[in-house]
Amino acid sequence: MPSAAELDAMRRAIALAAKESPHPNPRVGAVLLDARGEVIGQGGHEGPGRPHAERNALPPDSPVPPGASLVVTLEPCDHHGRTPPCTEAILAAGVRRVVVGATDPDPAVSGRGIERLRSAGVEVETGVLADEVEAMDPAYFLHRRMGRAHFTLKQATTLDGQTAAADGTSRWITGDEARADVHLLRSRVDAVMVGAGTLRNDDPRLDVRLPGYSGPQPIPIVVVGDREPPEDARLWKNPAALVFTARQLDLSVEVVQVPPDPEGKPDLRTIAAVLGERGILDVMVEGGARLAASLWEADLVDRGITYLAATMAGGVGTPAFDRSWKTLAEARRVEIRSVTRIGADLRIDWRPNREGTSA
Repeated sequence: MPSAAELDAMRRAIALAAKESPHPNPRVGAVLLDARGEVIGQGGHEGPGRPHAERNALPPDSPVPPGASLVVTLEPCDHHGRTPPCTEAILAAGVRRVVVGATDPDPAVSGRGIERLRSAGVEVETGVLADEVEAMDPAYFLHRRMGRAHFTLKQATTLDGQTAAADGTSRWITGDEARADVHLLRSRVDAVMVGAGTLRNDDPRLDVRLPGYSGPQPIPIVVVGDREPPEDARLWKNPAALVFTARQLDLSVEVVQVPPDPEGKPDLRTIAAVLGERGILDVMVEGGARLAASLWEADLVDRGITYLAATMAGGVGTPAFDRSWKTLAEARRVEIRSVTRIGADLRIDWRPNREGTSA
């Protein structure tokens, strides 16, 4: 059983990992404790080619003191990549106890690091706050298990469920605080995706605009169906932008042509796989209603964040999903994870309940 100090250290390691954006590598945090349970080292993994969290937590040139234990959110790697195996660093430092949060779902890693340490006489405890570790980096775990990107559907609606007026206007349904929260969300994902309709109506930049922010910017992605994208969109000036379509397009940014689905639209499952192959694991979908409906129909919505504005439309404009709801039996249950007041608005975090579909 982990000690109270080790449980506290695991929570600290999770917080350290959550600050980093290392995809396609996993978010990992590590904390080194002395025999009294005091923190004597800690670190997170900053990205591909950078030292792993375990090496950042261990002393660089000296062995650990007797009785020290290493608490790490994810199973230490035991293979050579851009950096040497973490198991080698742990053994070289003389660590005799390792507390692991989650086993690595990557087939190239899973179980091997734990076995290497145990075969060398290291006491290894596993499964400590594993659910919290996976919840901190769900995109990595999904990608390693299913080979595709993880999609978060972000929507902002009036209290009566409208995302825009009939004339297409939608700025601004929510208040300043909720919009700042969206920018914080963007800072934590690999990419932000919209459909061509949103590009045409809003001309978004899909970037992070927070005071003092200097971190990585998400990759802007546009899914283009049968409607023509605007020629003068601001996104075309961003060399990182990606466009997915089922037809030929001549644009100034990279265009990835994918097979059409049965309705002739770009096949979203193929897009999800291509993104995974490119190491773009965590994607936030911000619009519009047609793209949201297509993702929902393809069962590709892994997480939802809905902002309910303190606003009533009082009529029908643009609903959250551009599809017909024919009968109650088509509805699906979702699990509401949290409800948070943000300024005058509400943020609801939810995820689909894939164990049952009927509401």
